[in-house]
Amino acid sequence: MPNSPDSTTQAPDTVHRTVRLRLFPGDAATGILLTAIAGACRYVWNHMLADCEWRYARWKEMHVPALNWPEVREGKTAWAKAVRRKMGPGPSTSFFTLGRRFTELRNDPDHAWLKEYPYKVIRYSLKYLADAYARYKADPENEGKPRFKGRHFTVPAFTIPEAVRMDGDHLYVPRVGWLRLAGSNPYAGCRPLTVRVRMEGTEQHPKWYAYVCYEVPAEQVKQPAADGALGLDRNVGQATDSDGTVYAMPDTDKLDAQIARKQRELSRKQGWGPRDRRPKSNRGRRVNGQLNKLQRKGARKRDDATHQASRKLADTAHTVVVEDLNTKGMTKSAKGTVEKPGKQVKQKSGLNRSILASGWGSWERKLAYKAGDLRKVNPAYTSQTCSRCGHVDKSNRPSQAVFACGACGFRANADHNAAINILVRAGLPCVPVSARGTGAAARRGAIPWGSPTTRERDGPAVQSGL
Repeated sequence: MPNSPDSTTQAPDTVHRTVRLRLFPGDAATGILLTAIAGACRYVWNHMLADCEWRYARWKEMHVPALNWPEVREGKTAWAKAVRRKMGPGPSTSFFTLGRRFTELRNDPDHAWLKEYPYKVIRYSLKYLADAYARYKADPENEGKPRFKGRHFTVPAFTIPEAVRMDGDHLYVPRVGWLRLAGSNPYAGCRPLTVRVRMEGTEQHPKWYAYVCYEVPAEQVKQPAADGALGLDRNVGQATDSDGTVYAMPDTDKLDAQIARKQRELSRKQGWGPRDRRPKSNRGRRVNGQLNKLQRKGARKRDDATHQASRKLADTAHTVVVEDLNTKGMTKSAKGTVEKPGKQVKQKSGLNRSILASGWGSWERKLAYKAGDLRKVNPAYTSQTCSRCGHVDKSNRPSQAVFACGACGFRANADHNAAINILVRAGLPCVPVSARGTGAAARRGAIPWGSPTTRERDGPAVQSGL
């Protein structure tokens, strides 16, 4: 994924881009050493997480009873304010504090084995723990607490945070040595900042990859279109822009069936069921690796589709307008409670899977750095509003695919009509953008505004361009 951004601080005249390259350990011993480094990172994460939980429990025992006093809880008097100040916000979980505790842990004779692995690489795993705590403290209702990482359900990975050494198609991993890289790298001449080393494949046949974050000059990155604006309506399985172009997600029905079959097979293995506390069997480990491989394949297919579609949109228009969708709320379970059980739970569960597989968030993340300007608008009634006369009515949608205005008689594809409404809602004129390419498609031009994208004789409307 050569166009993925990174969140590291960057200079104004540079941007960050991440490239995924294949990493070859060379022999089994080197692969085992890479796995051991990732295992040490996981151990330090779990150890420090347990330490933070223990410190918070002790702090809670000492100070929280004071909050039961109404005077302290209100904090209006000087005495109450002094008590609140003495209590403090709780034990620190900053990266600086966790790093200091890691140094003490590393010098402990019982953990002397940690000195066999690179110090900065292992220590940087606590940066992710500190960030997880920061997100949880900022929004405890929506962000979950950091969790312990299990051996069988955690992908072996670690980060080289600084002083990245690369020589052509080779990468230097501390305490391991120079390892060969392979893959397309459009930013080979730029300065590498960080590297994320990650194991994929199966436990029996591992494949290692290096995600290298580069500092790239802004002029070297492909620029979006100079002008033009498009509205984008994201749906289940596809997206449609205001020019009428449909971007379909890949068909993964066969892959989904294979994943479901492996999940059923895994649930029957010893120790891998939801309530099976027996030791995990080796056959289950093998099936779990096969399941992870299939799931990664599906994720790559969806990621590639959104990468290509977002690039086409950025090359076509400078501004892209999307709906500000609450994906988390839309994919909430319909199970309900014991007192008020939900309805059509199985159907809602299938819809949730389809929404998540459509990659709505992935569209936004990619367009945010590829397009010149990404705007979000209120999604209310965009699918029920006529893009020609503005009439709003639920009956304007006689079917999922067809929009038929009850006031002016305008008929169009429902997704195309919604995409036009999204663009207009952002305060932008709905002017057709030049068609893609320079051949016959460009000579024909884009679909004009207000013209229907359906053709019908006696039967129902059929979406054009499919």
